Amino acid sequence: MSNPAIRFLTAHDLPAYKALRDIGLKNDPDAFSSDFESEVHRPVESYAARVGQPPGNDFILGAFAPDGALLGAVVCVRETRLKTRHEASLAGMIVAPQARGQGVGKALLAEFDVQVRRIPGIQHVVLGVTASNAGAVRLYEGAGFVRYGLLPRAIKLADRYFDTALMVKTL
Repeated sequence: MSNPAIRFLTAHDLPAYKALRDIGLKNDPDAFSSDFESEVHRPVESYAARVGQPPGNDFILGAFAPDGALLGAVVCVRETRLKTRHEASLAGMIVAPQARGQGVGKALLAEFDVQVRRIPGIQHVVLGVTASNAGAVRLYEGAGFVRYGLLPRAIKLADRYFDTALMVKTL
């Protein structure tokens, strides 16, 4: 699946996106600052502001299988404050468990780069990734992100903590 179809999500895709996100939150709780128990009840419509094309400040890209199944998604959120509008965040990336290791994440990041560069004024993209998730860190490094810091104990699950690697890509 090294060449999934990548496109902007539309309102029609939101139920599939929410289902994928819920699976990610449930299966990989250390990878997200949001938690499954709170987010599972979030309405599908709450994601509507980030869909559509061309991108304005925010967007969601989806990777689709030939049968139309949503295999992965990546979210861009632009800073809204005047002094930080030159920054966008890769605010979340999810790849379905059955699609991992097949190039879906790499394809999403490549198209993310193309689309974020089309937003006027964006100079860099930041993200946070669970530092112990070596595969995800390598994926982001391969896409040109570099680590600039570490936030210790950023995520707490019961009595376990996970550090977040802070990464940036200059455009």
